[in-house]
Amino acid sequence: MILPVATAHLCEYFICFLFFNTVFHTEKKPLTICSLGLILYSVVFAAYMIFDSIFVNIIATLIFNFIFGFVFYKRTVISSAFCSLFLSIALTSSEFIVMSVMSVGVDNDINAYKTSQLMLWLMTFLSRTVYLVIVMLVATKLPRSTLSRIPPFMLLIPIASTATLYALWSVSSKNNISDTDSFLIIAAGIGIFISILLTYIFYANTEKKLEESYKTQTEAKKIKTDLAYYNILEQQNSNLRAYAHDTKNHLSAIKNLNTNPEIEMHISQMSENLAQYSKVCHSGNHTLDVIVDKYVTECNINGLNFEFDIKNNNLSMIEPYDMVTILGNLLDNALEAAKNSAQKIVSFETDYRNNFSIIIVSNSCDTNPMSDGKTLPVTTKGNKQLHGFGLKSVRNALKKYNGDISFDYDNREKVFVVTVMVDAVNK
Repeated sequence: MILPVATAHLCEYFICFLFFNTVFHTEKKPLTICSLGLILYSVVFAAYMIFDSIFVNIIATLIFNFIFGFVFYKRTVISSAFCSLFLSIALTSSEFIVMSVMSVGVDNDINAYKTSQLMLWLMTFLSRTVYLVIVMLVATKLPRSTLSRIPPFMLLIPIASTATLYALWSVSSKNNISDTDSFLIIAAGIGIFISILLTYIFYANTEKKLEESYKTQTEAKKIKTDLAYYNILEQQNSNLRAYAHDTKNHLSAIKNLNTNPEIEMHISQMSENLAQYSKVCHSGNHTLDVIVDKYVTECNINGLNFEFDIKNNNLSMIEPYDMVTILGNLLDNALEAAKNSAQKIVSFETDYRNNFSIIIVSNSCDTNPMSDGKTLPVTTKGNKQLHGFGLKSVRNALKKYNGDISFDYDNREKVFVVTVMVDAVNK
């Protein structure tokens, strides 16, 4: 019966590999990790064959899973220990489930899988299939950040549960207990696993909600700060424009009184320099004008060409707070992306079509940020989670105005385009 046992261990290893490779990222190539891990896991199988002990097998598997996460995927001690314990519990619970199902059809014999090689093969196939389903469901649903922040005391739950499951396994394997007791033991084992799983799902969801709440508060504070900044900026710009206007008038008067061509040339140059302090955008919407003026200045500082075209509708239906949320996030993303492009162009335009106000933000982009089937552009910012949250804030703000957002990439022109449509009639 060595072959089905070896197959079972091999399946366990590849499921472990799939779990870590799904939940975490690593710089190492998957094939390299898979090969090294396979060599290491052969030690686990050898230990099982030498000692022929379930206890030794559990300990060896726990150690292997821990090393796999800690060494190959560079996880923390706590994160690696949790993943190792989870895999062990999931495997044991899967075998409990399959044992109970198989015993129903074979005179309620809990050890039915030991009666023949065919039954052992069936036990191997069914239990590892259930194991795979459980592991991959958790791997795809459990937030990666949650595994990195598990408190040490929460490891006591899977440790105690692993010990309990081992004890239940030992008891259920004895032949001198009744069928009813066997089923009760199996039910208890399955119940333990489900309870653990629900506990960590609840914990993960709570962590996720707290994180989103924090991000929401952070975003709200940022928007309020931006609004205050825009108001101050507009006041300063207004004073600066007034000063520039008066200075140009004085220079014009001096130029008329001057007869020296060289002095006249300097006066003309000074007048041209002062022209940049004139108000850039004249849409009639105070918030929109300040935002455009701000990004014109930022693009000049960063060596980017900022083009804008405000047509027909000035987006007066959008409240200032939401205006900053929508345009601030979109233009921030466009500016960051354009910095890393060859053409270094950012474009902003508005239009009005069929009772909808149209906002189009585009930027030069050398590669498609939505490649590999992605629905959202890949950010160049250091904090990718906040980037995604920024787009989520944009979507939430647009809901108030029956708005929608879409993304497109022109591969020929190397331009990424974001199009926003806002209902200008029914808010």
